[in-house]
Amino acid sequence: MADPTNTLSVSLTPITPGTPNIYDDKLQAAIDSAKAGGTATQQYFDSANQTADYWGWFTSTQGNGEDPWAPGTDPDGNPIEMSSNGNLDMRMGAFYRASADGLTAEHLTGDGPPPIVGIATIQTHNTTSNVSADITFGLGLTGIPAGIVLSKALFGDLIKPVYSNLKTAVGKLAETFKQEAEVTDPSIDPEDTAEDPLEEASGVEEQIGGDLAEEGAEYLTIEWGSVVLEGAGLGAIMAIPMIVSFLGHKMINSVVINNLTDTDFEWQLLSQVHGKASVLPSPDSKNVIPKMDYNVDSWGDKTTVKVAYEAQFQFINSSDLGSIGYVLSLAPTGGGKTAKVAVAVPWAGDNGMWVGSSDDDPGTIYEENTDPDGLLSKSATFGDYTVTMGINALHGETEGAYFYGLIVAIEKA
Repeated sequence: MADPTNTLSVSLTPITPGTPNIYDDKLQAAIDSAKAGGTATQQYFDSANQTADYWGWFTSTQGNGEDPWAPGTDPDGNPIEMSSNGNLDMRMGAFYRASADGLTAEHLTGDGPPPIVGIATIQTHNTTSNVSADITFGLGLTGIPAGIVLSKALFGDLIKPVYSNLKTAVGKLAETFKQEAEVTDPSIDPEDTAEDPLEEASGVEEQIGGDLAEEGAEYLTIEWGSVVLEGAGLGAIMAIPMIVSFLGHKMINSVVINNLTDTDFEWQLLSQVHGKASVLPSPDSKNVIPKMDYNVDSWGDKTTVKVAYEAQFQFINSSDLGSIGYVLSLAPTGGGKTAKVAVAVPWAGDNGMWVGSSDDDPGTIYEENTDPDGLLSKSATFGDYTVTMGINALHGETEGAYFYGLIVAIEKA
């Protein structure tokens, strides 16, 4: 173990809770198209499902002892790390954000949060749908050898070990979620699954070089414990398409709920009538899909582009001859009418879905509202907001698999 007197340590503080999408015209266009149901919805989910090829390539490449990352520069000339294969691009960046005077051991006294020395980002961009997701962390300084002033110039020597640790964490997440996804009966708790790989990344000591090493800081450690929820979100992005790819013979229903309002929404799985969940959002998110908003970072900077949050679910049939069926609720946390969503994916016959308001018990809602009616899209308004659903198909195989993708958009009425 490295000598702690020669080790610089940082903790990660999430600036963007979870793994939100960057809200822009491209995201809105993708959602608007998918809400119509049918081919447009299939294309929306195809773009996500095809990322299984990327994660397969990524894990295979690092498993062969090769690096799936390549160094690059962003438009401002900052060094970044890039990875791309198929229809997914990924990049990470680390940027100095401390005061011009730098940080020393004296700045670590007191009970307040650790002073922020920089930010780190992990971003994905789907080149088919043009949807981008972003995770941004604050790099909080928690330990620094005595006598060192961590300035912007010396921070440059931290970029390489920071990237090395970020790559370790992403690599371990990808491998772990791939193992959990490629089984005949997947049941993934994203947060629980993310804990071990992030703990392993926390234990890695990275070598520091350059002038910072000459000043006496030889090693860097990063504490990932506070961002397990963000790791869980990234893990779900990895696992859901890999499950689709691996279980092509089963019925699979992937669901994404987008919150495009200025109100937080709480979701509840009221009843799992048939089948089981293979992936559910982390319970630590308190079942909340946050409102669409600008992000304010640790220094009070406000982003110029909003982020939009989504909840991702996946349901599979419990046996090769089983059905899928469930009832969800969506409620504005500030008060207001609760929307109920019921979906039936039977083994034989057409799929049925419904969105509306009802005080009946979930079983009654399901039985009375999920008879098939031939519609690929449904919509209902609940006071200040509207919920619209679109499904890719009502029966049969899509590209050789019984895959049904359902998008749910919550928008201002």
